[in-house]
Amino acid sequence: MARLDPERIKTVAAILLGRLGDLIMATPFLRSLRLRFPRAGIRLFTSGACREAAGLIPFVDEALAFQGMASIQTAAALLANRCDLLVDLNPSFSRRSAALSVLARSSLKLSFLRGRFDWVFDLHADPPGEKEHMLERYARLAKALGAPYEPKTELRLKPEDEEKAEDLMERLDPKPKGLRVAIHPGNFKKFDNRWPEGKFAELTDRLLEDPGLSLFYLAGPGEEEPVRAIVARLKRPVPVLPPASLGVIGALMKRMDLCVLNITGTTHLAAALGVPTFGFYSGYTHAVWRPRGAIHAGVVSDSWESCRGIPVEEAWAALKALSRAPKSH
Repeated sequence: MARLDPERIKTVAAILLGRLGDLIMATPFLRSLRLRFPRAGIRLFTSGACREAAGLIPFVDEALAFQGMASIQTAAALLANRCDLLVDLNPSFSRRSAALSVLARSSLKLSFLRGRFDWVFDLHADPPGEKEHMLERYARLAKALGAPYEPKTELRLKPEDEEKAEDLMERLDPKPKGLRVAIHPGNFKKFDNRWPEGKFAELTDRLLEDPGLSLFYLAGPGEEEPVRAIVARLKRPVPVLPPASLGVIGALMKRMDLCVLNITGTTHLAAALGVPTFGFYSGYTHAVWRPRGAIHAGVVSDSWESCRGIPVEEAWAALKALSRAPKSH
């Protein structure tokens, strides 16, 4: 612990080369770094997919997003400048992050035990359990540093994103008739984590029968075509929120009373902004990835691997109890 004296740790490098949800789930640990080393300069190295989200994390001084070999070489060059502490946040083995950790010139290096390249690091947290929630994994990583830890994800939107979202909502829904509900059927790259499109359409048709709801569909990058195909099947038109930056999408979601969605980065974006969610979980995603807190609900499949078998009736019964709940954020 003497080597972790805040007076000695002046520069910290954190590496997490993953997807949007991975980075958002790591924000409690990044907050722990800031609390443990309040005067240190914290530099975050992440993937191109997380570029926008990295700019919304208030606990780091600099966020650098890399994609492709040329970018990784740039990251390696930056890590060659000596720092006092390096943390590899990836719970599972990543060839790219391991390579960067090897090349980094750091007085201390911390990671999870992963069975490969463990010799690179001076400090370790035990390997994650199969059913261990991501927030608990990062709690153990924080404990290895003697850092305080609160299992709450957090992002902070920029005022300009809030303003753009307000203008968009004023045009889309100038006279809201009741609760606003955003529906995101995305995560089209992960079949088992995606509730079927036909079930989303059937559930939406039932929600359309409630005159006290204003419904909106949300499409992530590259998802516009499949989302519009679902909307085309509905008995009445539902507006699709326009493509926008992650910050503006987050600000639009903040103006919703509930987000109904597959478990993907959008889920964690909503949770980090305090927006209630209703998700479709496999046993695995419920155990490891579900947002924590009373404002988050959903239905869980009997299958460990897939959420696709959840019946519409079961989802509808669970959702009816929430659709008129008061706004909680």
